[in-house]
Amino acid sequence: ELFAQNVPTKVMVMDIKNEIDPRMLRYVKLSLEHAEQTKADYVIIDMDTYGGVLTDAKEIVDLIMDFKKPIWVFVNSDAASAGALISIACDSIYMSPGASIGAATVVEGDGKAAPDKYQSYMRSIMRSTAEEHHRDPRIAEGMVDERVVIDSIKQAGKVITFTTNEAIQYHYCEAKVNSIEEILKRNKIENYEIDHFTLGATESIIEFFLNPFISGLLILCIIGGIYFEL
Repeated sequence: ELFAQNVPTKVMVMDIKNEIDPRMLRYVKLSLEHAEQTKADYVIIDMDTYGGVLTDAKEIVDLIMDFKKPIWVFVNSDAASAGALISIACDSIYMSPGASIGAATVVEGDGKAAPDKYQSYMRSIMRSTAEEHHRDPRIAEGMVDERVVIDSIKQAGKVITFTTNEAIQYHYCEAKVNSIEEILKRNKIENYEIDHFTLGATESIIEFFLNPFISGLLILCIIGGIYFEL
C-alpha cells in the first residue's frame, strides 16, 4: 500500500498547435495510442489553433470521446473553429489569461462562409458534443450560427467567441490557469510525471508527406510522369 501511494501519476501531454488536417489527425491518434500503451492516468492537450479541416476535426473528436481516461485541454491562446469543437469534446477546459474559444463557422478555401448544409452539420456536432459534457448546447450552436439569439449572451449577427472570463461565467471553462502544472495542482495531483508526446523520426517523415501541399505536388508529379510516358 505504501508502495502504491508513492507511484507518480502519469500525465501525457500532447500539442494541438497547428492547423487541423490529416497530419494532426494522425498525431492525435498516435498520441492516444501511446497514452494507452504507457497507461497514462490523464491526458492534457496543450492547444493553440485557429482550426482547420472539419472532417479531420470530427475524427479527432471521436478519438477523444472514445478514450477511457480523462482528457483535459489547456487553451494556451486560441481554440477557434475546429479547435473549439475539439476543446468541447474534452472532459475539462482550462484557459490561459487572454485566451479565446469559439468562432466555429465553417468556411471554404477563400474564407467565405460555406453553404448552410455544412453549417448545419457543424451546428449538430457542436450541440451533441456540448451535451455529452453537460455544457449548454445553445452556446455551442451560437459559436457556429450568427442567427442564433441567446438572451444576455448573444445577439443576432455575430458568432460567439468567449474570453477566458466569459467562458468561465458560462461554464465553458473550469478555471483560468497559467500552466499545465497549475491544472494538476488545482486537481490535487502533486506526485506526477509528465510525458510530452512527440513524433519519432519515421513518423515525422510520414507527417511531412501527409502535408496537403506536399501530397498535391506528388500527385501532380505522378500525373506529369504518366503524361510524358504516354
